[in-house]
Amino acid sequence: MTPIRHLLLATTVVLVLASPFQPVSPAGALSETSTVDRRLRLDWEAGARHGRPVIQGYLYNDSLRAANNVGLLVETLDTSGAVTARTVGFVRGIVAFNDRSYFEVPLKTPGASYRVSVTGFDWMSGGASGGGGGGGGM
Repeated sequence: MTPIRHLLLATTVVLVLASPFQPVSPAGALSETSTVDRRLRLDWEAGARHGRPVIQGYLYNDSLRAANNVGLLVETLDTSGAVTARTVGFVRGIVAFNDRSYFEVPLKTPGASYRVSVTGFDWMSGGASGGGGGGGGM
């Protein structure tokens, strides 16, 4: 990643962290549009791997371009909806256009509920990345 992309990703994370929070239930799978581009959707659920809490699910790419370097933010919430922890995760590899990719984000501690959002990505175009980590050119 170039220094500009690092700056864009950091700015996006700060903006996401400063936004108002709404609690969600960890019990069922959730589908929501990403915060940086409506063409990227998340479908996830809270689970466990080796006795440790994880967020697992799929990132759906409804665009006609592949997405790369997809960053995720998982916020752990208490029963009142307050954020108790934040964990950064990634969707590995390239998410092909009109396709999906599986992801898992290990958590240090369980919560009453969680919120998951896309914090940045790069659009791929003709073999080269385009768009930019802050939203990929909506």
